[in-house]
Amino acid sequence: MAHVRSLFFKQGPLTEIENKAVQASKLGRPSEVIWNITNRCNLLCDHCYMAADANAKPEQLTDEETIDIIRQMGESKLPLLFMSGGEPMMRPNFWEMLTEARKQDIRVTISTNATLIDRETAKRLKSIGIGYIATSLYGPEEFHDALVGVPGTRKRVVEAIKILREEGVGVAIKTAVSKDTWPHVYDLIQEAKDLDAGLIYLCDLITSGRSEQGEDNRISAAQWRELADFILKDTLETIESGEKSLEYDIGAMPSFVPYIAEKLVELGYDLTDTLERLKIMTACPVGKGLMNINSEGGIMPCQFAQDWTIGNIRDTTFRQASDNLLELRHTPVTGKCGECEYLHICYGCRTKAWHAEGNPMGEDPTCMLDPEFQRSERLVRMAAPCCAPGACS
Repeated sequence: MAHVRSLFFKQGPLTEIENKAVQASKLGRPSEVIWNITNRCNLLCDHCYMAADANAKPEQLTDEETIDIIRQMGESKLPLLFMSGGEPMMRPNFWEMLTEARKQDIRVTISTNATLIDRETAKRLKSIGIGYIATSLYGPEEFHDALVGVPGTRKRVVEAIKILREEGVGVAIKTAVSKDTWPHVYDLIQEAKDLDAGLIYLCDLITSGRSEQGEDNRISAAQWRELADFILKDTLETIESGEKSLEYDIGAMPSFVPYIAEKLVELGYDLTDTLERLKIMTACPVGKGLMNINSEGGIMPCQFAQDWTIGNIRDTTFRQASDNLLELRHTPVTGKCGECEYLHICYGCRTKAWHAEGNPMGEDPTCMLDPEFQRSERLVRMAAPCCAPGACS
């Protein structure tokens, strides 16, 4: 995950939520949790990494267990919780879970397809203290509806986005970047701006669930570089003009970070603060304070690899699960990722390595840096683990 504007252009001290994340990591606790609270969904998206459908998993956590877990999160002073699915609003005790999380002073973002959000729901989310929801758009109406398997979905999603913004709830628009959606990506960026979304999340295709064996549907590294150049240009132009800027968040493409970093070094930017932030969360967050929990309580280093678990939350303490996840960073990375000068700011996509060869510490097969990519001595020196200011502390 890489938030372009806040990572590369935010100067000065860390925000309150960043400080909480730092403190959580220092204490061996997760800085954020992504929780697939249910496998149920009212859509049938072709690319769903969970293959979610209308059915709950037989071993799904009970309502009582979910509330107990949230209270453990509160005791651990968890800063941030992403409630996802399936469709999280289809879980019967969704509102009870949400209320308890807010009671525990946990900031919550909801990842939802937004088809169950009307005016009353938006008001309720706002009253509970939800500042942001994330929802998906993939292209024009006919294309979008075919991709998610339910006619009329796109109109409902757009209407929900407008209602949420009118009620003061922030919106992030997500899309999976693939050969299918590539023709629509730039239009979706403009639509995100038109709909007053604060952020657009562009995630490379994850080949699991219903998209298993879909490697051939990924866009090329050259197309990712084209998109990165556009994003950097758009971000720089809005900063220079003082206009309200759309934040770009890049998923499952961690090599995006060194690519943009090198471009900015070439333009003369000082990336000292960027390197400081990358000590908190590298472009691939596996083992850096992120915990993922599936609907059955499985503890996952990444939500995109539902079959890569290191235990179950039913069988361990929240603290022990955190320690086990942090321990992953002590496992050497192999292949071209392990030999790369950018390892400590990029780390490669551990989930793609897992899907490709069953070894999460293998090499990322989708690096967007071509063999001829010029690495500046200055950035390589700054990115080294014991050269960045405070890196060895």
